[in-house]
Amino acid sequence: MRNAIRHYRPALCACATFALLASTSQSASPARLAGATACNLGPLFQPNAHNITGQDGATSIPLPAGGALWLFGDTIEGEFRSIRGLSLADKLSNTAAVVPAQRARQGLTPFNFLTTTDSQRPREVIPFHSDESRAKERLWPMHGTCVGEHIFVFYHRISLLPGVDVFENFKLEGMGLARARIGEWRFERLSSPAGLREFWTGDQPTFGVFVTPNENFLYVWGSLMTGMFLARTSPASISDSSSYEYLVSAPTLDEPQHHVRWSRRFAPSAPLFDSVPNEMSAVYNRYLRCYVALHTYLRDHQIVIRTAPQITGPWSGPTVIYEPPKLTDADLIYAAKEHPELAEDNGRIIYFTYVNSSTYQPQLVEVTFP
Repeated sequence: MRNAIRHYRPALCACATFALLASTSQSASPARLAGATACNLGPLFQPNAHNITGQDGATSIPLPAGGALWLFGDTIEGEFRSIRGLSLADKLSNTAAVVPAQRARQGLTPFNFLTTTDSQRPREVIPFHSDESRAKERLWPMHGTCVGEHIFVFYHRISLLPGVDVFENFKLEGMGLARARIGEWRFERLSSPAGLREFWTGDQPTFGVFVTPNENFLYVWGSLMTGMFLARTSPASISDSSSYEYLVSAPTLDEPQHHVRWSRRFAPSAPLFDSVPNEMSAVYNRYLRCYVALHTYLRDHQIVIRTAPQITGPWSGPTVIYEPPKLTDADLIYAAKEHPELAEDNGRIIYFTYVNSSTYQPQLVEVTFP
């Protein structure tokens, strides 16, 4: 997806070695970071039986029985020349696929898109309300988690700006939460205790762009402009927006003496890092023995990683892990995130996806740490 407020939105194996900086993390051994190899394995979910030729986002939520539910934003069926300037009025706002557990290096086949009852077309999994218009609003699924027999998905609700390419700007209305039974995949949109459709409104961080389970909490990442903030709740309370606590004080590399402090009220006093165009991931890597965050760097043609000894920091500066091949002058690289269920050898090998606006298909990249 593109960046909140201003949402910043290759096929043969192309490998490159990146000399990661030794200062990337205080907890990861420099020898384990230097000389990492990144290999582009090509587009995912192509070809397919439903004539889906373009997909946005590409987020995966691990399932209790193995495999993952993959979620996509705006989805294109049939031939198209470019996503830029394309009317979205008749385009699906979101879709999903169930992907069984498998070796990612093979390209993630098989996979099964969730379809309409006649199995002819993919279907929208996050439903619109009767008073909402697909031509004016979009529902973009982000990340989530499974709790018991249910799966929870955070989603953006945005309004399109008349005459403005959605790759350039749009209005973020807020961040909501939807719930479905695992295996049934019939999502209902939940309301806040105040009866609002969104848990967080457009002037608050987009909490839910990534969820990191850890011990007794779900850590829920949110983006405000390009800064990343953190909330937490218990798994049992995920659907109660009043249960969330917000990180309002955290250590940084410049001020490591700061204590970790949580509050029931959000305050923009503890951004963990910045320059993130909304979508990202943050996963504990057992091989590196630290947390690894991965994201595209602003609108630059780069995908970077950061590391931290604790999820609350201090987080390192960005280090380039991959530079996607430039296809056209109009390329926009975005939606980079790791898929931790695909990792191998305790995280020595990880996999992430990104989207190039020129091809509009999720690209899978394999990263191997020495």
